Amino acid sequence: MTFIKVLSRNKWATLLTLVIAGFVLSSCSSASALAASSWPGVRADSENAYVAYGPFVRAISLRTGEEQWHFPAEADRAVSFYAPPAIDEEGHIIVGGYDKQVYSLSPDGLSASITWTFDGSQDRIIGGPLIADGTVYVPSADRKLYALDLETGQPVWAQPFEAGHSLWSAPLMNGTHIYIAALDHHVYALNPQTGAVEWSVDLGSAVSDTPTLTDGLLLCGTFEGVLYALDTETGSIAWTFEASDAIWGNPAAEGGNAFFADVSGIAYSVAIADGSMNWKRDLPGPTSATPAILGDRVYFASETSAVTALVMDNGDPAWPSSATLTGRLLADPIVTSEGLLIPAMESECELYMVDPDTGGSRCLFQAQ
Repeated sequence: MTFIKVLSRNKWATLLTLVIAGFVLSSCSSASALAASSWPGVRADSENAYVAYGPFVRAISLRTGEEQWHFPAEADRAVSFYAPPAIDEEGHIIVGGYDKQVYSLSPDGLSASITWTFDGSQDRIIGGPLIADGTVYVPSADRKLYALDLETGQPVWAQPFEAGHSLWSAPLMNGTHIYIAALDHHVYALNPQTGAVEWSVDLGSAVSDTPTLTDGLLLCGTFEGVLYALDTETGSIAWTFEASDAIWGNPAAEGGNAFFADVSGIAYSVAIADGSMNWKRDLPGPTSATPAILGDRVYFASETSAVTALVMDNGDPAWPSSATLTGRLLADPIVTSEGLLIPAMESECELYMVDPDTGGSRCLFQAQ
């Protein structure tokens, strides 16, 4: 068994470490896994939010909050979902479950039918799939990245890529490489057609989220609180930036700058060119989600029910005060045509919509 080294500089990092250890121990054990418990996995298109949370995958209207359909038709104690679904403009919806299955869904009225399934994974699907060029790339906690034909679900690589530890993050693609971060401390660049490793780099600490691709660099936050900028062609380290604590969510990039937060609740802006810090600001609580960007503002969702808007240029508050919701905010906020979509857990409201201009909020969807 490989244990993950995590720096714990305060109580929030210690709590995060315990959560990570629980996942790792359950992955290493031959006994049954720990009970599924995670935050919602959410994606959105122009009309709907697609929410993988607990027993169902749901399609929720962004305008009305009405449920369009859910899958499966009836809850099954053996099936649960937390990985963000993958959606494309052709209407494909791909979702992985804690039951180790990958499902391709086709909406049909108030339900969704299965077009194909893939059962080759030996462990839970925690990271979201990627759809690119007719292929679905699915990361698994069994250490493998599977490449599946989008229309049939059949494997397209002779063998799946296998890392040294679990894959929790979604892969991403820049046209020439597939990039994937693993809990074995490595970031890998793969050939999209074969899965062969083009390069890999050991960052000395686990990367749980998908790196950010910008300006020829991959930006990777680690559990040890270091943000790395890697050259996309070679994997060489261009620069590093040390935060105050673990970086769970990946940065958001805009206008030559990257924006991110650490689990001690500090938000940062750094220059993409060299990693120099532009500003840092305290947030209302520990923050593990990737921020969202809209216009000249960057939005952070903190675990302690707060959404904070900061001006990108200087970090000044864009609202008189943070928006206060209910429940824990661990999932990424998403910019939609109707406002900021904020998933919540341990709350009667599963999806909030926040006005990006004022911070006003409403409950978009409440599960029955």
